[in-house]
Amino acid sequence: MGHLDLLISRPEQHRHLSLELKYLKAAWTGTVAGEHFDLADQGTQDIRGYDVVKDIARVDKLTTHAPGWSGGVLVVSNDPGYWNRPGHGRTTNADAFRLYEGTHLSGVRAWGPGTGQGTMHKRTEPIRLHGTYRCAWTTYSRLEGRRGDFRLLTLPVQDQ
Repeated sequence: MGHLDLLISRPEQHRHLSLELKYLKAAWTGTVAGEHFDLADQGTQDIRGYDVVKDIARVDKLTTHAPGWSGGVLVVSNDPGYWNRPGHGRTTNADAFRLYEGTHLSGVRAWGPGTGQGTMHKRTEPIRLHGTYRCAWTTYSRLEGRRGDFRLLTLPVQDQ
């Protein structure tokens, strides 16, 4: 099953909250409240999208048919390629893992048939989601400069 980023338990109340956290970065340099930041570009939106969907499945599995369990996946990004669909409209091998605004994630998510081995390295298994999750990005913060628009994707997970 892998690790969980954060688990908050109140066993005396029979309540458990499981959270997965992702930070998907594009290059950005700036200073905030006197602290300097120099974010490196991660790229690999296909791979990072797979990782987010895998996190949803991890929390989904913990909460399904588990009274008192809830959770979610929180994604912060300053890369608009995660929330904006490209203009070309073509199907890609990573469509199942795209997090575009308004996308509904559900069922079995798998790579397309032309996906390269390097892309799928340690990420070959299809991912099964029990619930349906709608991607709705909100403003997290706006900083100066290119790629200074940071957005938050909140995907709540509850027993289905």
